[in-house]
Amino acid sequence: MAALPAIVTGFLFQHAIQGWCPPLPVLRRMGFRTAEEINQERYALKALRGDFDAKGGNRLDAALRAVGVRRGP
Repeated sequence: MAALPAIVTGFLFQHAIQGWCPPLPVLRRMGFRTAEEINQERYALKALRGDFDAKGGNRLDAALRAVGVRRGP
């Protein structure tokens, strides 16, 4: 019965040291996102809502700026 907690503890330790563990690709395929991806989506939604708009600002440009994308000239 203690095998599963020992395996999970090993994966957590490996993730803390290396930033990766074997179940990570499986979790990503299942739809789990990183904190950074969630924050980018959050900022993009705020930009689309108009939280970052300057007077006369473009919502698309604000959304792209929020996620760190710059449009060409």
